[in-house]
Amino acid sequence: MRPTMDALLAAADEQQVFVRWLRMPEGWRGAYHLPSRTVYLRKGMSERSAVPTLMHELTHAARGDDGHQTRPVEARIDRQVACRLITPGAYRAAETLAGPHLGALAAELDVPCWVILAYRETLRRHKIVA
Repeated sequence: MRPTMDALLAAADEQQVFVRWLRMPEGWRGAYHLPSRTVYLRKGMSERSAVPTLMHELTHAARGDDGHQTRPVEARIDRQVACRLITPGAYRAAETLAGPHLGALAAELDVPCWVILAYRETLRRHKIVA
């Protein structure tokens, strides 16, 4: 089941992680600052974008990361988030309805495009046929 923003905010509270919305540099969706135990999310993001971004940043918090990590770590976290939001059956059904186009799949599955890309990478890595 897809987590709601309220459920994620409650999870952050349980982890004693603060969540703050602010203006961020172009291209940034979120960040985690370990010393203050604060997740920063880009102000004005839709819930469709904010939910997976908060999931990503809460993973950093659980790992004890501070700030941006290496590309392999960031990609692994993206794949973990994607697999929590998309099931093989949902992906198959969306691809049947919308075809393979990235934007169409993202709209059908109600996730940002980066989540689809991360999910596809998981499929490739595990040679899963969706």
